[in-house]
Amino acid sequence: MLSADGSVLALFHGTEDRVIVPLNQISLNLRQAVVAAEDRNFYSNSGVSLRGTLRALWVDIAGGQIAQGGSTITQQYVRNALPGVGKQRSIVRKLREATLAIKFERKYSKDKIFEDYLNTVYFGRGAYGAEAAARAYFNKPSRALTVSEASYLAGIIRGPEYYQPDTNAQGATQIRDTVLGDMVSAGYLSPRQADSARDQKLNFQLGSASSSARGAYFVEYVRRLLKDTYHLSDRQILSGGLRISTTLDLRLQQAAEAAVSSTLDRADDPQAALVAMDTDGSIRAMVGGRDTSSLQAAQGFNYATQKSGPSGGRQAGSAFKPFTLAEFIERGYSINSTFQGPPAVLVTSRQCQNLDGSNWTVNNFKNESFGDLSVTEATAQSVNTVYAQMVDRLGPTNVRSLAERLGGWTNLSPVCSIALGTSGVTPLEMARAYATFAARGQRPDPIAVTKVVATDGQVLVNQAPRAEHVLDPNVADTVNAILTQVLDHGTAKGKGIGRPAAGKTGTTEKLTDAWFVGYTPSLSAAVWMGYPFDAKANTTPPMTSVHGIEVSGGTLPATIWQKFMKSAEAPFKVATFMAPTIQGKVIGPTGAPCADGTQPTPDNQCVPPGSPCPETPTPTATPAPTGAGGTQTATPAPCPSPSEALPPDIVIPSPSPSSSSGPSPGPTGGQ
Repeated sequence: MLSADGSVLALFHGTEDRVIVPLNQISLNLRQAVVAAEDRNFYSNSGVSLRGTLRALWVDIAGGQIAQGGSTITQQYVRNALPGVGKQRSIVRKLREATLAIKFERKYSKDKIFEDYLNTVYFGRGAYGAEAAARAYFNKPSRALTVSEASYLAGIIRGPEYYQPDTNAQGATQIRDTVLGDMVSAGYLSPRQADSARDQKLNFQLGSASSSARGAYFVEYVRRLLKDTYHLSDRQILSGGLRISTTLDLRLQQAAEAAVSSTLDRADDPQAALVAMDTDGSIRAMVGGRDTSSLQAAQGFNYATQKSGPSGGRQAGSAFKPFTLAEFIERGYSINSTFQGPPAVLVTSRQCQNLDGSNWTVNNFKNESFGDLSVTEATAQSVNTVYAQMVDRLGPTNVRSLAERLGGWTNLSPVCSIALGTSGVTPLEMARAYATFAARGQRPDPIAVTKVVATDGQVLVNQAPRAEHVLDPNVADTVNAILTQVLDHGTAKGKGIGRPAAGKTGTTEKLTDAWFVGYTPSLSAAVWMGYPFDAKANTTPPMTSVHGIEVSGGTLPATIWQKFMKSAEAPFKVATFMAPTIQGKVIGPTGAPCADGTQPTPDNQCVPPGSPCPETPTPTATPAPTGAGGTQTATPAPCPSPSEALPPDIVIPSPSPSSSSGPSPGPTGGQ
């Protein structure tokens, strides 16, 4: 499997554990030890040891079979890499091996042959290749091997099962010492250096050869895609010689892993996930859990892509509010509209009733009270009671429809609490939905695999970016403009990245989930934090004290996002969002003053003082009163300013109640 720049991410295997690494990433100690032990004249011979081959042939003639090896590194590689050569001891096989070795030497450089050899030779314990062997025996990358460790690995190539440290500790030490002597003879070590290495105890830390890989969660995500989406068999994936090209950007992947590990660096910290996606849908980074280097962990549960928990995912909290905002704008309302933001509201409309028929109560985070505020400020400060009024006005079915259009969901519930993020979602889904805003209404299809090519050159998968127009560009531009305020002075103040960016915090009421989803004009990234669901306790532990703080979306998740995005965007020129055209019908809280000196109408529209109500028919000419000549034009009365504090189906409870659940299970007091 290859990253976007062609670097090797991983190698899928059946019974063989193998991780491919470049020659310069393999310890010089190991390279020299292998040459000294296996083929001291490797860099000067023609690929075939004439003396060794003739000796083997003579023994074969005298004794009826080949009893000795005499193979160069190139001959060993040919034998290991090409099944057609065979491994039986015969003159025919030996001649075939020698012929192919000479051809390889003519076609490839010595370094290329040596690199391939070190990535394919068997070291025992199921480990094929130097990288897998270093991890299997010493639990470290091959580039970090000491002279003592490298000498042991070089020595066991000829008999890996015999020199196992747990069954033949004395033999393991003896073969290490023998190779150290070979290195002195080859001129790689001085006698003093060899003696020093012999004095070192071999500190075996037996692990798994495949215990780590770059982008482990992404690698496992792709493996499952190959099976479930592209319908490739296990045999094709594990032993079909496929070349799999992906979208992963190693630089961004490293930045994502560093952002998570540097922020959550304690053993008892919650889990975290991060997905970064270009606006064309290409997945550039993926972290599916805190153990970012473990394939074993990645093969368990991926918090970036898999759904869990009672709601079929992790609740997004207020990170879902932008979809209600987009529906509000698309329906023709202006962001200059204002709403009241009391600490709590009771919504009595039938469409917002709870499952038991009771009315829906919504509280602001920590029961904070706001006065009259614009839609922009209500979003920046994540005011739940304003968004409860908005979804009641718009209708939950309409909000669901728009959210599904933007994010590609098909399973959202048409309930009023959708505005506050009670739907179960994944970071991959949220990154895609926000990428739609960044792409000005073009919803991208997520892409992880761009091409899969078989050994015969047949292209099995060829995936190009694809997007669908799902939102008016000006609506997206308007949402983008508002969400920049979240980072400017809202719930994620101080988490900016030094260039135009937009985003939204999300926190569930009981502090079980915290999100920050943000984007620039070209890159979207979703970050989630939370503890795993505790099946025994039938609950998800709250994040009430992580590094001494209560975790909300604007704290640690926004910190992870900020670290990642600063690093990800650093090499690129600053891009800006398209400025929106602010338009639409301005509405305001009944009885409250409107903006710019206008006045409210009975249906909460704002009009200039003395203007007719928008519903009033255009005045028509009427006959003049008796005694007057001609006709007279009727002059409408000024539009009255109603006196109700809120629409009839929105009530400010008194005394202030505690939060109750919404129409679907979930928070109503998050941020």
